[in-house]
Order: sequence, then structure tokens, then C-alpha cells
Amino acid sequence: MPSNALSVHLDQLLRDATELDTIHSQMRTGNPGRQYGLASLNRAAIVISVSDWESYVEEVMRESLAALRPAAPPLGNWPALNAFILGELGRFNNPNAQKVADLINRCLGLADVRTSWGWRNCASAQAVSLLDAALVLRHEIAHGVNPRPVIHNPYSNWLPGFIRRLARCTDDAVRNHLTTILGLANPWPP
Repeated sequence: MPSNALSVHLDQLLRDATELDTIHSQMRTGNPGRQYGLASLNRAAIVISVSDWESYVEEVMRESLAALRPAAPPLGNWPALNAFILGELGRFNNPNAQKVADLINRCLGLADVRTSWGWRNCASAQAVSLLDAALVLRHEIAHGVNPRPVIHNPYSNWLPGFIRRLARCTDDAVRNHLTTILGLANPWPP
């Protein structure tokens, strides 16, 4: 079973990117070729998708932190761990592959979550590269690079699904680490 960060939080957030793609389709002229006047929708979908990825990472860390909390006193080192992880989340931004891996390693001890980022037709190294490329586009868009980056509709339509797959892999890796290495019960039971 996926975390709430994935099944509720991320899925709900990514609806905005999906809605932008629907609007893009509805506004097409029907003429072949580039659809002028719609590029901003594609750029917005990139910004939203990357923002949603960052939000997912933060949320799955909060869920992991809750799973680490002892059921009853004494709480032991949990208050210090809680303060540390919340502080790390407060400083977390620009969720590229390296920063996500570093955050999860520092907070949970999972050596390199990026090794779990792979699925059919997408190896881990490719997933890392694709995520980092999306971050570059997001930064160019958000920081006003001129000329504006050209984002084609197939890419802006593809990115939310990529973010979902990446989150699924991250969810599985974090859950497996919490249960197998740290000995916790399944933090996201069915």
C-alpha cells in the first residue's frame, strides 16, 4: 500500500498539471503544427509537477517521522530526531536527485534512494537524469530565463506520470528501509 503522501497528497496535487493539459487540448486550434498562445500552459505544468515532487518528498518524510515515533513514553531520542528532520525539511528546496537522496540519507539512513528509481524502460541513471532535467527547466521558467524555454505539450503531459512513478519507487524504498532495516511495522498498511 502506498503512503498517504503518494496516494492522497501527490495524486491530488498533480491534478493541476493534468487540468492544464486538458485545457491545452480544449484550446487547440485544430490546425497542424505548433499551437501559439498555449506555451505558458506547458511551462506551468512543469513548474507545478516539480513543486508537487518537492511536496511529496517532504510529506513522505513527515510520514516516516511519524512512523519512527515511539507509541508511548519514554520517547528516547525521538524529540531530537523530530527536531532534526523538521529542520531539514525547512531547509529543503530544489528537489533534484542528489538533494532528495541526501535528505533521505541524513534523516532516515537510507543510503541512496536513487538506486530504487527504476522501472520498465527506465533505468535508475535515466530516472535521475530525467528528474534533474525537469529541475533545470523549472528553474529556467521560474527565474525568468529569456528567451523562455520551449516546452512541448507531450513533455508537459508526460512529466506528471514520471513524477508519480518516481514517487512510487521512493515510497517502496522508504517503506522497505523502515521495515527491513529499522524493524518498524509497515508504516502504510492496506
